Amino acid sequence: MGVESARGIQVRLAVEAADACPVAAATGGDTIARSARWSTVGEGEVVEEFDLVGDAEAADLPDEASVVFETDRSDRVRFTRETGDCICEAVERLGAPVTDVSASRGTLRLSFHATDVETVRAAVDDLDAAFGSVRIDRLARTGDGEDDDLVLVDRGRLTDRQQEVLETAMEMGYFERPRSANATEVAERLDISPSTFAEHLASAQSKVLDSLLEGAA
Repeated sequence: MGVESARGIQVRLAVEAADACPVAAATGGDTIARSARWSTVGEGEVVEEFDLVGDAEAADLPDEASVVFETDRSDRVRFTRETGDCICEAVERLGAPVTDVSASRGTLRLSFHATDVETVRAAVDDLDAAFGSVRIDRLARTGDGEDDDLVLVDRGRLTDRQQEVLETAMEMGYFERPRSANATEVAERLDISPSTFAEHLASAQSKVLDSLLEGAA
């Protein structure tokens, strides 16, 4: 029996999650976490592992974490946590398995595939409501060609002002962890109010999501 082809969406989200995610919290300075994996071992209990690259402070590691494997470049860290209030699990509850997880400077990046824009929008809305500060790092859609190439979203949908807001925020370190500039400081540089700055960011994100609808149906 053949498998029906769909115009799927590849998504990578970034969540400023040092206060909510043990993996992100372990990435201070130049330390990087990658290749996170987890499995349920009992009711309400999850064992999670990740590779930690760089010299992390013991205080930044999850409670009762242990190193289960070492190489010259990284340590494999294992810890136990409760299920439920987890960023990746919040996405997977939407029926979209997380395929890749990494973190740096307190920001968690996770990738997944969705079959419709509604799932992407729900993931962004749910994470923003639960954890705050979510941004889209990458979006791509399955192409129509025989080679099934990915078609990247056209950033030309953004207005000049929205593009300026994003570029200024990036330049000032608004998306870094810890932030080099907050929303008020970026807004002052742009000579707009913090609320207007937030609106521009939200509108830009919405346009990127809406652009995925082109060619669907």
